[in-house]
Amino acid sequence: MQAILEPRKTNAEAKAQIAKLGAEAKAEIAKLAAKAADMQNQITAFQQELQSNYRGGSVQVVLPELHDAATGRIDAQKVADFMGVPLKRLAEGIRLNYKAAHRNPAAGAFQEALQPVKRSLEVLHEFFGKPQIIRVWLNTPHPDLDGSTALETILDNNAKAVLRILENAAAGVPV
Repeated sequence: MQAILEPRKTNAEAKAQIAKLGAEAKAEIAKLAAKAADMQNQITAFQQELQSNYRGGSVQVVLPELHDAATGRIDAQKVADFMGVPLKRLAEGIRLNYKAAHRNPAAGAFQEALQPVKRSLEVLHEFFGKPQIIRVWLNTPHPDLDGSTALETILDNNAKAVLRILENAAAGVPV
């Protein structure tokens, strides 16, 4: 049983082992500090990149006129007006209840369906600026939509397909 037990260390050996562990800990702390400094530099660079991507260093809401002033939600009536279509046609096209949309066009329940439509309009606004030109583009047949117009595609409840084309174009990615 004595052979299994580790012999006692001398005071000098214990001090040497403590010094060795201390040196290893200091080296590990130095590595972690260098890694933390590198991560902080990456965060700073990312923050600067984000700020340069936004005008004036703050986030801008594109097409705020499409939102309800009281709630800040996307307003189906305002989106329909911007696109040049009746609310009924937009509501039915993106599978919203027309009567409910007419009563409360900025209802929370509509936001998920309206978001890709509004995002498409935002990208088009960044490309063209003027609502009249955006409406022309929406009403022009597109080869990547099998010859359909973007407006027809949106009103066939497929706004995500239009959005995909626009975001790819904005990123320079071929469709």
